[in-house]
Amino acid sequence: MLAVLGGGSLLFGCDQVTRPEPGQPPSVSALELTPDSVNASQVPPDQVEDSVARVPLTIAATATDPDGAVERVVFTIEPSSNPRGTASGTLQPEQGTRYRRDVGLGVPVFRDEVYTIRVFAVDDDSLASNQAIGRFRFEPAP
Repeated sequence: MLAVLGGGSLLFGCDQVTRPEPGQPPSVSALELTPDSVNASQVPPDQVEDSVARVPLTIAATATDPDGAVERVVFTIEPSSNPRGTASGTLQPEQGTRYRRDVGLGVPVFRDEVYTIRVFAVDDDSLASNQAIGRFRFEPAP
């Protein structure tokens, strides 16, 4: 079909426009927390200062992206008594699809506390993965 407007010509046609398929989000699995619990009596005295114990905690997980690359793997640590007191960071690539980070978690030595650890990945399309969730418990000395 041809149309003429104001001395110029305009061609009307029907092109098929295809939308690109949205990317697939990455996936996180196999979350490991080491250790998963500590009693205050297990913390060496040189790791306690002003009633706060510095507990070494290792967070590790597997992150994959079926149609691209994992850009970063993020973790949060949330104490049950203070959800706004959340700490966060990124896990570092370790081997293949495995990511890991050693964290010095500061915990009050007199508080029985459960910490929720959440791990998720973000891929090169800025899509977020599922969340892998684990728990760490700190118990005061008897």
